[in-house]
Amino acid sequence: MATHFPTSHDGLDRFIDGASAAKSVFSDIFAAKRLPTYVLGVTIMAVVTMTERALDAVQTGFAVEWAVLTFVALVTFGLLARVILRGTRATQIWFADYAKHARQTRADVKLWDTARRDPRVMNDILAAQGRADSMLDETPSQKARGSVKDDGLAAMAPWAQLTRYY
Repeated sequence: MATHFPTSHDGLDRFIDGASAAKSVFSDIFAAKRLPTYVLGVTIMAVVTMTERALDAVQTGFAVEWAVLTFVALVTFGLLARVILRGTRATQIWFADYAKHARQTRADVKLWDTARRDPRVMNDILAAQGRADSMLDETPSQKARGSVKDDGLAAMAPWAQLTRYY
């Protein structure tokens, strides 16, 4: 008796394709690079809403109200776009730097806790600190003496070629 069990299902394949398409659309919509534009849009909507509330108090016609709201939206965009976009980007950069610093601090604390428990890790840290201190103790003349490598092209180069130690 030969039975054939399919390895895929057309409905499931369509569902998976649709889900991956939706994921790509939503990941682009909610990307961090779009946040400054969204903040600008929300600010313009807030200013236009406040203007519309003020116009409701004054009995104006639809055309006048539409013209005033359009003018307010365009002026708000023109006046605030650069400020809001720069401010939002600066805030994003600050948060990214803060998160990077926090991650680094957590990693340092974790490494130090490990070093206190494991003498091999502590010896590695102390050896690295010793190498860093010995590099700081060198005088500039000691550094300069062996730091320029002559590759035969010095006559053509506008600056000295520094040797890299790594």
